[in-house]
Amino acid sequence: MMVSNPTQALQAEVNRLRTENESLRNELYVMRGFVQALQALSEAEAKFKASADLWRLLDEIMQQTLDLLSAPDGSLMLLDRNSGELEFVVVLGAARDLLTGQRLQPGEGIAGWVAQHGKSCVVRDVRLDPRFSARMDEESAFRTKSIAAAPLIGNGKVLGVVEVLNRPGDEAFTEFDQMLLTLLGRFAGEMLADIRDVFGAGDLIAALNKGQRKQ
Repeated sequence: MMVSNPTQALQAEVNRLRTENESLRNELYVMRGFVQALQALSEAEAKFKASADLWRLLDEIMQQTLDLLSAPDGSLMLLDRNSGELEFVVVLGAARDLLTGQRLQPGEGIAGWVAQHGKSCVVRDVRLDPRFSARMDEESAFRTKSIAAAPLIGNGKVLGVVEVLNRPGDEAFTEFDQMLLTLLGRFAGEMLADIRDVFGAGDLIAALNKGQRKQ
């Protein structure tokens, strides 16, 4: 088939390649951030072994997660093996004071779904997702728009959930973000499983109670 306008076709191909290269550069930048996050968590684990400060380690996991996905708000929840509830143990961002210490019932909300199924997810508009529970938004006056969430899995068991909310500018979380968050959740989960064993506790909430629960 003859190309009616070779110059126009060439320009279209140049534009396509330029867009593709920009996307690859962005992914490379994020991957570098992912490697840096793993390095930071490894260093935090080493500090934990020296100080047994579990809170500092949990804070570091959450901060690295927010930095990786370029979002201002998020939370790390731990699973209570006795009740099946998820407790907000580390909350960063606007809802920190209102959500810390709150609990989700088994299976409640997107985080509850992630914990029950052991799978990560990305939700671009929570109001369109039937799994979303607005209870915490209503109690904290915080408005959740989008979520990226992944289970913390160690020794083959779900230990908790990490979730990131509302990327600035209403930019959507992507499948690439989901992949990175899943990998980070596995890395952090295995690290936390080892730490749970250090405390000789059944779950990490018990480890916090046995060690030093933040005031």
